[in-house]
Amino acid sequence: MHKQIYRTFFRIFIPLFILFSGVVFSVRKIQDDSEKQISLSSEQFEINQKSEIIHRDLNFIIGDLQIMAAMNLFRDVWREEDNSAVKQNISSLFRKISRERQLYDQIRLIDSEGDELVRVNLNDSVAWVVAEKDLQNKRQRPYFSNTFNLKRGEIYVSPFDLNIENDTIEIPLKPMLRFATPVFGEKGEKKGVLVINYLGEHMLRNSEAFGNRHFNEHFMLLNKDSYWLRAPNSELEWGFMFDDKKTENFQYYYPEEWKIISTQTSGQFENERGLFTFNTIYALENNNPEIVWSEQEAFQATQDYYWKAVSFVPQAELYKSQKARNFQLLIVYMLLVALSGWGAWVLARSINRRKLAEQKIKNNLIKLQELNAAKDRFFSIIAHDLRSPFNTMLGFGEMLKEEVDNGKTEHVREYTHYLYSGILKTYNLLSELLDWANLQRQKVAFEPKIIDAESCVDETFQILELSAQNKKLTLVKLIPENTELTADRNMFCTIVRNLLSNAVKFTSEGGTITFSAKFVNGEHVFTVADTGVGISPENLERLFKVDESFSTAGTNEESGTGLGLILCKELVEKHGGVIWAESETGKGAEFHFTIPLP
Repeated sequence: MHKQIYRTFFRIFIPLFILFSGVVFSVRKIQDDSEKQISLSSEQFEINQKSEIIHRDLNFIIGDLQIMAAMNLFRDVWREEDNSAVKQNISSLFRKISRERQLYDQIRLIDSEGDELVRVNLNDSVAWVVAEKDLQNKRQRPYFSNTFNLKRGEIYVSPFDLNIENDTIEIPLKPMLRFATPVFGEKGEKKGVLVINYLGEHMLRNSEAFGNRHFNEHFMLLNKDSYWLRAPNSELEWGFMFDDKKTENFQYYYPEEWKIISTQTSGQFENERGLFTFNTIYALENNNPEIVWSEQEAFQATQDYYWKAVSFVPQAELYKSQKARNFQLLIVYMLLVALSGWGAWVLARSINRRKLAEQKIKNNLIKLQELNAAKDRFFSIIAHDLRSPFNTMLGFGEMLKEEVDNGKTEHVREYTHYLYSGILKTYNLLSELLDWANLQRQKVAFEPKIIDAESCVDETFQILELSAQNKKLTLVKLIPENTELTADRNMFCTIVRNLLSNAVKFTSEGGTITFSAKFVNGEHVFTVADTGVGISPENLERLFKVDESFSTAGTNEESGTGLGLILCKELVEKHGGVIWAESETGKGAEFHFTIPLP
């Protein structure tokens, strides 16, 4: 009794345990996945926003440069020799723009010889015009020669680096981007270049102002050689500008990560270090096809000039919020397990008895359903197939009686023949019905043993010899020598006899019937093939169904019971095999059945 209760307890408790475990861990996974997805989306959004901010700032500078280059002032400055008034106007324009924008370290107009005509500097937020005696020649500077070679409307942008004065890096560090475009005279001749030195620190600060709402700030901006232009640790920045910091780059600290970031335009991946999100900034190349960018102050293709915006969130920070939540879930999980164990034990005693009673009822119900189904099939067959021959026999019996009563004998032979045929058909039907019914009731002894398949075929050929000769049929046997199998001999011979009898019945004169055998994949496969009338597709599907039993006349009007194939199916399945048919109308038929090894 206690063992049954324990078994019942575990049958109740284990599903509950699995259910609660599944629910808790599913909740945990959903929450973890949801939080991770939010983190991934957040990081991607942050990087995209920072990239857009950088693009916006660059567009703004380009806009200022294009507007200034289109002004008539820069055509007038070369119109007359005495251009001091025009240069004064240009100086005023440069001072106004520099003072209002507070973005440009220098704005310069340089002539075709490289001489500065006007230059305005910005120091401590004050814009002032450089005296003419202090103006310099910039002919040897790469940004001058590269810009002077451009066409109208094209713009040169220098690499992002630190400003250098007198061959020394200016302190405090001053990140610098130089934008330049050629200017032209009245007749369209190239006269010089317009140059803006942009204070890059503004762009870097603007990108950082859009901070991450989920994690601490880990934003980085890298150049194409993986050097930091902006890093969480400022000591790592601008390594390419200092001889003692040439190895201070992202690739040195994150070699595997750089392989991915450097070869893809954008993306996101996680490894044992943490979460990396990155995007490639092509510095307005996609927005303005007339802009020309170059690397190392050399005129090159736009794809060679880019920056990498990278966000890095360490593993510890990425998953720090999960620990507290997972601890709470663990407490809930343990309470659920304890409650389910107590509930399962309480229910085990009452459910155990009820379960045993329900099982008995269920078993009885299944047996009753099987018996009812067998009974329904049995009476369906009797109602359909037994009534017809009895009607025929009664009809011809009545006609024969009238002949005898009237003293006539001219139709007695004919009526007697029909009456005999009906009696024979009815007898065969009853015999097969009894065989089938006994199988359903398991009254037929099933005694499998090693038998010789060929002997059953030979016996059947002898029985069918006369019928085959009357129709001039050829019976062919293709069975390998010593084909032995484990089967009930009576049942096996019944299968062979029914299939061969059907083949004789439905094969026209001069046809061929072949019985063959082979051994495939651990089972014997037997085939009865004929060259007869074949079977229509709709009848092919009905052959082995009890509730659709039907009978058709043979080529010489031979009668059948319609139960032969159904009986064959029962006997084959009794051996653990299967039976099926293949046929087309007018092209004969093939019946296959298998007897597996025991």
